[in-house]
Amino acid sequence: MSVSNMAEAGILLAVMRKVGLNVRLDGGQLQVGPQMMLASYDVAYIKELKPALIALLAAESAPDVRSTTDITPAEKMQHRPDMTPSRVSCGTCLHFLPDTIKPAQGVGRCGVTGAGPPSGGDGYRACFPLAPRRCSTHELRNGR
Repeated sequence: MSVSNMAEAGILLAVMRKVGLNVRLDGGQLQVGPQMMLASYDVAYIKELKPALIALLAAESAPDVRSTTDITPAEKMQHRPDMTPSRVSCGTCLHFLPDTIKPAQGVGRCGVTGAGPPSGGDGYRACFPLAPRRCSTHELRNGR
């Protein structure tokens, strides 16, 4: 499992929780719901990152044990642009502006382009929170 898959899975997990999806492990199996909130592209992306999502959820439920070799406290670590995953989603971006008329639909717009998503998406013509993107202007919310 690559570091980029783990980073993408972390972003995906945060976005799924933010939009109200219940993500958990049940007997080692990944459970995501409610089903009516999942579109076919979401399911494909979740399946792609399933092993990394399972690892993250398992780590969340494991006791917090820090290595004695950790020399930099987590709160002191700085985000570097080269650490940003190559594949991101609109919902994790500071520039994502949710629709104010029908926010439950999940469609929004990009604050950089003014309307649709930046180029580099995988075929989605609108800014969906979970739509996978390659975006040079992506900025994580809260700088994380």
